[in-house]
Amino acid sequence: MQPGKSQELIAYWEQLRGPRAAPERSEIAPAAIARQLADIFILQASPGGEPKFRLAGTRICSIHGRELKDTSFAALWQAQDRHSILRLIANSMTGKSPVGINAEGTSARERAALFEFTLLPLANEIHEQFLIGMIVTLGQPFWLESDSIVENRIRSIATLEPRRIRTDQSVARLAQGPKSAIHTIIGGKADHLQLLDGGKTSRQVKGDVKPLPRR
Repeated sequence: MQPGKSQELIAYWEQLRGPRAAPERSEIAPAAIARQLADIFILQASPGGEPKFRLAGTRICSIHGRELKDTSFAALWQAQDRHSILRLIANSMTGKSPVGINAEGTSARERAALFEFTLLPLANEIHEQFLIGMIVTLGQPFWLESDSIVENRIRSIATLEPRRIRTDQSVARLAQGPKSAIHTIIGGKADHLQLLDGGKTSRQVKGDVKPLPRR
């Protein structure tokens, strides 16, 4: 799993939506994103209900050690972060704002790994809201799919503002690296990737991991 994959998904989403706020769920063609399917999920939310996994890729389920379909997305996160995650998802679905999350996952054996969550809203349907997303590992922990991640902790949250893509450009070309403006959301202010406190403790993550840069 490489960060470049999330750029490919963002480019595909951007191409589908064109001048609209978000693309339709029915427009997503699995064959067009076949290389990323194991790392992709779709969330569904009903009025007054928590967003749940409509589907989750095989690698996402393997990393978390269980089938995630029909389970709450907020349940992946430590208790201190769940309210922030629910508010973030609601804002993304309502405002059609793409979002990126840098997170630290803790395994059953108390190992740590870093992840990049990409959240891309889809057009509203009757009484339902949807979002397509991806989870990418930052680094390559050898133990990842044999020692399940039991909870995630927010490290930073950022709005993603992909550039407008001409509809006649191919996804393959877009995947080479669409430019994005990234701003962190902290108390309504936008700064470039400042750390958002997601809990009481911070664990040191070992390995060659490069989180999103700060300026």
